[in-house]
Amino acid sequence: MATTVPDPRIRQLKIKSNVVKRIAKDKEKYEEEYTTLQQKHDAMKASGAEDIAIKKSNELLEETKMMISDCCSRLTKAYDDLETCFSDCSDLSDHEEYTFAKTILDGKSLCTH
Repeated sequence: MATTVPDPRIRQLKIKSNVVKRIAKDKEKYEEEYTTLQQKHDAMKASGAEDIAIKKSNELLEETKMMISDCCSRLTKAYDDLETCFSDCSDLSDHEEYTFAKTILDGKSLCTH
């Protein structure tokens, strides 16, 4: 009884697609957090909060900004990895993982930070 071994490229496509998806979601959450922190920071400055609180708020903003930048670089690398893997798998176009990878690649959002 012969069993067919699934093509390992299918697994790699799925993994790389999910990595891009996860990093994009992380980036989106950090951007939301940055917006929220910026609003709080502006409100603190407007209300004349203590300097130490404003300084701490600014540190949080800078840290979040660094995380967004990190996500952008990781997203670019993960996207490039997926694109390379995708181009090597054009013969697998009838597989669900290939279609999923194509959807991810078509929905690429550029890093703006």
